[in-house]
Amino acid sequence: MKVVLYVRVSTEEQAEEGFSIDGQIKNLTDHCDKNDYEIVEIYKDEGISGKSTNRLGLQSLLSDCTNGSFQKVLVWKISRIARKQLDFLSIIETFKQNNINFFSLSEAIDDSTPTGTAMLQMMGTFAELERNQIVENVKMGMNQRAREGKWNGGALLGYKSKDKKLIVDENEAIIVRRIFNLYTSGKGYKAIAHQLNRENYKTKRKKEFSITSVRTILLNPTYAGFIRFGQVNDWSSKRRSATNQKPIIVMGEHEPIISLETWQATQSLIEKKSHKPAKTFTGHFPLTTLLRCPSCGQGMIGHHSKKSKKSDEYLRYYQCGNFHYKGSAVCKSNLIPADYAEQYVFKQIEMITSDKSYLLDITNKINNKVVNLKMPLKEQLQYIERKIKNVQTNIDKYLNLFEGDKIDSSILKNKIATYEEELSELESKKFEISYQLQQPIVKEISFDRIYHALISFSKVLTTVEPEKLKHFLHNVIKEITVNKGSCPKERSIKDIVLFFDTSIKNPNHVITYGTVLP
Repeated sequence: MKVVLYVRVSTEEQAEEGFSIDGQIKNLTDHCDKNDYEIVEIYKDEGISGKSTNRLGLQSLLSDCTNGSFQKVLVWKISRIARKQLDFLSIIETFKQNNINFFSLSEAIDDSTPTGTAMLQMMGTFAELERNQIVENVKMGMNQRAREGKWNGGALLGYKSKDKKLIVDENEAIIVRRIFNLYTSGKGYKAIAHQLNRENYKTKRKKEFSITSVRTILLNPTYAGFIRFGQVNDWSSKRRSATNQKPIIVMGEHEPIISLETWQATQSLIEKKSHKPAKTFTGHFPLTTLLRCPSCGQGMIGHHSKKSKKSDEYLRYYQCGNFHYKGSAVCKSNLIPADYAEQYVFKQIEMITSDKSYLLDITNKINNKVVNLKMPLKEQLQYIERKIKNVQTNIDKYLNLFEGDKIDSSILKNKIATYEEELSELESKKFEISYQLQQPIVKEISFDRIYHALISFSKVLTTVEPEKLKHFLHNVIKEITVNKGSCPKERSIKDIVLFFDTSIKNPNHVITYGTVLP
């Protein structure tokens, strides 16, 4: 019988006896030798969690199920194939649809019999339960630490973290106190960010301050001596809906940077300012972020101002996003009139659809660039692989500390859980990019496909709702570059980069683009 092996180990399991890839392969190979099985392939996923099925080795196995080259899949343990019951049953169903049996060596379960199938389902349930219990235990431990006023780790401006304890960093604490003082003296988020950037202060990640980073600091009770934990639950899957309305907030064991009086005065002022007046401007900016600043390349956003003090008429512009959020220390406003920019872009799209020879010239330019499209993917893959290597190096460091009795098991578990989650995300990205690079040869996009897409779009330009218009533009245009100028009237559109994505409809196509010259 022709068989394949599937082996997997997560980063946390690498620290435990018997979980190694080589150990799994040896045990499975010995079993195959005893039963006269022919091993035609070994699929591996090393250092990857079983909580997701986005694993290159597993996906390659599932893809090869249809070619009829093997009749059985062998694993060392059921938990190797999947940790979640739903994923596990889905994988087993794929095997069955292709007349492939599944065998787990440790549990001695073979799904070629009804009893074996029932046992597989039960064991899959327990594998998921075991995983959930580990996650829950880690969460409980971190919640308990927070309730005791202990820090659970992470970078925070104004503090250093040593042995999971916050120590005031006076060089950074000066910035924090300045932010609170500026706000309580009457300055807003934007004004504070602008001033900090002019004075060359940096965030914890050595970036310029923005409205968001200033607001985040002013709303963080840690600076007043509190510990806040559990603001979000399952952010990676639930995003904004994961916000916890009742996080843990208790007095911490660390030294505060600001006084309780300053904290209370700040929160009172934030609450007072949170009641925004009704909007009087009702205009729209469909080219937001598509236009690129001629100085820094940042996406440009909408800006409006009254034509005169007594007038109710507004003038619309697009301005540099960096200038708006971070101030003149980072970039200039580089205003460009919105009416001119929008009319120019719409006219160009209409011109393309009305002149087939013009569109054909663009199509040829697009197809001439296709050959270079995979290069950015390869560079991105190399970058992710370097990050994976760095994370694995950090894991090895903590494992060595644990083996040398320099940290206890609870700290090790917390660190491994954090790194395992990061690795899972990186491996997921790596899988997606690797999948794209393994697709068939890139094909040029057809003239007819571009023509019909644009002519349908141009028909609704003048009648579609503002939000839908913005959505359409962002699906057709990749970016719009702007010429430099000393005043708004001197700035003009340099070129429009079209963006065509047909990869969803046809996996043989990839993202293609071209430039529409003025």
